[in-house]
Amino acid sequence: MRHPHLEGAGRNMTKHSDEGPGTSSISRALYLLALLADAPGPVTVKQVSTDLKVPPSTAHRLLNALAAEGFVAASGSGIYRIGPRFYRISARVIQAMSQVTIAQPIVDALAAKYNETVLLGRYVAADRTMNFVYRADGSQMLTYQIDLHRPLSLYWGASGKAILAFLPDDEIEQILLRERALSVSGEKQPSLRARMAELREVREQGYAISEGQKLPGARGVAAPIFDAKGVFGCLCMTFPQERMPNASIDAIVKDIMEKSDEISRFLGAAR
Repeated sequence: MRHPHLEGAGRNMTKHSDEGPGTSSISRALYLLALLADAPGPVTVKQVSTDLKVPPSTAHRLLNALAAEGFVAASGSGIYRIGPRFYRISARVIQAMSQVTIAQPIVDALAAKYNETVLLGRYVAADRTMNFVYRADGSQMLTYQIDLHRPLSLYWGASGKAILAFLPDDEIEQILLRERALSVSGEKQPSLRARMAELREVREQGYAISEGQKLPGARGVAAPIFDAKGVFGCLCMTFPQERMPNASIDAIVKDIMEKSDEISRFLGAAR
């Protein structure tokens, strides 16, 4: 995913289907609604035809069928957009489900796969901090304590850096300039230029890894999560530095990035 605020971000969101919709009318209609939801503005019959890989006549018929039910709104100039019925249903779904509820099954599955602790972090823009709002644990015990809903610095640790690196540059600088805390290991803060370079690298690769910066004895692997407004938070796996899960760091990074993208899509992030 390339977030609109983040030119040069090194991640691409996985699309809902690389092969397009199936051949059934239901599949095509659902794919069309997803296309309209993701579009930056109204769409034309030609755009729908190209994206769905169907003849213009089929695209026109699908659009008109959805318009008749209120899921699509049509103008006289052949322009189509999301309709009022789709807005109403979407609003009800959003009101009924919190971000934590949406992410919980993914976090749980990841923790079970690696038998390690996985955390859902949320960025608190008003305070320029983050906190963990959900955790799923494996059977292996941690040697350090992680509290939910406790304000944490963005400056140290994989979870903080995975959020910080994807904020607008002016916001990043404000956060860095006001931070004074040392890491728990006693590591001193690098210069502003050095930290900005490190965050650009995190932004390019799409994830962050840390060793004992935020929590003593902890290793963290984290990737950012986005919603429709920007950076929501992060997905982070943590385990003691002396213990390695039964998988390589590369495999863990790949999984964390894929699952953070999946959560981002569910939260309405731009594709």
